[in-house]
Order: sequence, then structure tokens, then C-alpha cells
Amino acid sequence: WGSGRHASSMSGGERGPADHPVFQEVTTSNASKYWGAVDATMDGVLGGYAVIAETDMGSSIAFARQFIGAGKVGRALDCGAGIGRVTRDVLSTLAEKTDLVELMPQYIEQAKKELAGNDCAGEFFVSSLQDFVPAPGRYDLIWIQWVIGHLTDTELVRFLQRCRAGLSPNGVIVLKDNNSSPSDEGLVDGRYVFDPQDSSVMRTHMAVKEIIDKAGLELLREARQTKFPSELCAVRMYALK
Repeated sequence: WGSGRHASSMSGGERGPADHPVFQEVTTSNASKYWGAVDATMDGVLGGYAVIAETDMGSSIAFARQFIGAGKVGRALDCGAGIGRVTRDVLSTLAEKTDLVELMPQYIEQAKKELAGNDCAGEFFVSSLQDFVPAPGRYDLIWIQWVIGHLTDTELVRFLQRCRAGLSPNGVIVLKDNNSSPSDEGLVDGRYVFDPQDSSVMRTHMAVKEIIDKAGLELLREARQTKFPSELCAVRMYALK
């Protein structure tokens, strides 16, 4: 059944009864509306902060090296891949082949152009993460960056569980995303900050760790991103298996 497929009756797109009301507007429809109006460029997908790309790349590679060693693993999966920035700048250094899954068709088309002639490019999937199912045991590295705010807690737990099933025996998941702070304006129940611009939710560090625990994953290591502009929120990397 290939590298991935859409979920059917087990779809993560089905909102769980335990999801907090803050996730009411967190839907693939709202995500599509927002990202459909964002240019398929580096500056577009990074929210005007293309300047952070090199720092982000270096930190990501250094973090992953702690688990995969100095060489390359066989196959990686780039989740919420956008225009292929992480595949090109990070995963091409870490894996022989990388499959990309992305909600927006125009981003996938741009990713194909960005990665044209690059041997690291594997398969391209147009799908929400709510509906994507990695093929069992296929991936040595699954990378999930700056996308979990578009999934409810229930959807994220289910997706992480599907990712775990998609790992090879020594495979690792790396989750990299923004963390809200307990002092953030608009913080709901000490856990969530809703962004009405793109209909996403940012979680606190502790809320992310609780999701990891609910998904039944082991947290191998975590690290905070450094050397980003001071006005940006905290970003952390989590290595899971």
C-alpha cells in the first residue's frame, strides 16, 4: 500500500469528545483557507522570517545527529512539508530518501520544483496529517515541524500513534514546534494560545509533553532552539520513539 494512505474509519479528522473548546476553529478547512493565501516561498512559509532558516537548519541537524549518528538513515518522512524546505536543508543531510506529506497542493508542486534533480526526494503526498497513515515500519526518521498547531489534541495523539507504527525498529520521531509561555497574553487554562489569524493553537511545553505521554511515546530528549530573534516565541525539539 505504498508509503502512506488515507485513514478511513480511524481518521484522526474526527474530533474527540475530550478536546478543549479552544480547538473549535482548528480545522483543515480553516488551515487550507489561510495557507491557500500564503505565497509558496521561503518567506511565506516562515511567516516573514526567512532569516531564521539557516539557524533552524543547523540546530535541527545537530539535534538529530544525537540519535542517528554521523551517517544517513535510509528513509525519512517530512510531515507538513510545505515547499520542501526541511527536506532540502535538513533531511537530505540525514536520510537517503525523504517522502513529503503536505496539505496544500500548490506547496507540493513548489516542493517538486525545489527538489528537482535532488536524489533525496522520495514520494509526494497531498494529505492532511489528520488523514495520513505512514506505512508500517517504513521510516527511520519522521520529522514533524511547525504543523501540530493545526491538529487538536485528539488528532495529534492519534497521528503520533500512527507515526510510531510507521517507524523502523530503530526509528525516531522528531517533533519541533513553538511553545506558548505561562505568561503569554490570551493563555487558556494555562495550556493553549489560539491564533485567530491562521486558526491554530500553540501549546505550552508541559501540554506537548502530556500529548507525547498520551500517545504512548517515549521522550528520548528535548532541547530548546537558540539564536532565534528575541521577539519570537520559544521553540523546542523533542525526540520520540
